[in-house]
Amino acid sequence: MKVNKNTLKIRTLGRFEVKRGEIMISSEDQRLSKRWRLFQLLITYKGQTLPTDQIFNYLGLEESVNPGEALKSLVFQLRKTLKGKIPNEPSENYIICSAGNYRFNESSDYWLDIEEFEELIKKAQSLADDSTKEAISYYQKALSLYQGNFLAEVPNSFWASSKKKKYREMFLEAMLEANNLMRKMGLYKEAWELCEDGLRIVPLEEQLHTLSLQSLIDSNKTGLALIQYEEAALLFRENNLDLPPELKKMGETLKNKLGLDPQTGDLLNRLKSFGKGNGAVISELETFSTIYQIEKNRTERAEKPGFLVFLDLKGNLPPGAGGIVSQEFQKILMKTLRKGDVICKWGDQNFLALLNNTNQTDIEAIIGRLRERIPPDWKKFDLNIESKLQKI
Repeated sequence: MKVNKNTLKIRTLGRFEVKRGEIMISSEDQRLSKRWRLFQLLITYKGQTLPTDQIFNYLGLEESVNPGEALKSLVFQLRKTLKGKIPNEPSENYIICSAGNYRFNESSDYWLDIEEFEELIKKAQSLADDSTKEAISYYQKALSLYQGNFLAEVPNSFWASSKKKKYREMFLEAMLEANNLMRKMGLYKEAWELCEDGLRIVPLEEQLHTLSLQSLIDSNKTGLALIQYEEAALLFRENNLDLPPELKKMGETLKNKLGLDPQTGDLLNRLKSFGKGNGAVISELETFSTIYQIEKNRTERAEKPGFLVFLDLKGNLPPGAGGIVSQEFQKILMKTLRKGDVICKWGDQNFLALLNNTNQTDIEAIIGRLRERIPPDWKKFDLNIESKLQKI
């Protein structure tokens, strides 16, 4: 749908927002008021006419002296808010009253994220067999709209439960379909990143954890997959949840494949001795995963937790420049991190760092120093360092 400067833009997936063009009209202290609750109802039941008795119930107006007048007042206030300062626009443009009942006007000038979400997924599914690359692009656009459950912030929204379930299931199904297409094309890193983005929104979703691990396994990143499995297992334990059987089975398979011996406690010290000067030591991915397992065991007995840090170089690098930039960044890493820290390169522009006996504030300061040490001539690439921290 074409959007202009006066289009009413409505977001419901995650944070509820209403804008008129780029002007926010659902301010922080108002968007959960009864006036907006009425609007959320009309959007949830878009395409239907809501009987007034049902609205009274959903908005808790039954106890009002005159529920009908209370509703009329809310409708008047809401129409005025939605109209804003747009001249020559009828006040009833977005809310239609018919035989005393109310509904959202689907012929008005509006953009709604759930409609766009559904449309993009339909396009992706129609292209999946004939134009995989284009289908992936539509899936990515759709999934970027899903920032959380439908009307996630709205308390006591039992009347929206079926829509919450519907869009969450659509989100997970689209994730599965997009991930499968990416892995078929050999886009394993992209498939992994897609799942990681999804897990930031639904961190305890079993299916996304297994898809994320499978993407790493398919790209022969077995060591990294084991690290991620351990982090997932910890997350479930911290939330007093049993580790899902399929996820547990994948973890056992990974451990057997790597043949890890958790008793090799002196390996870390021997590897650290390879480092020269005051900087970090670099290791291969499989060795890094073994070190991670050892440090994980030690952390459980230590006062200060260790941290696993994901570092990704992002920018508009021209063909052929990625390798050179990556090598230089690796040198910067080794000089910036402390002696005894361990780093590992696992992708073209992706690094892992294992930092021990430290805290989150110190690590953020280290990442700040890394950004400061980016060579000035790299600015033409719009280069940036994206990071993610996980306690071991």
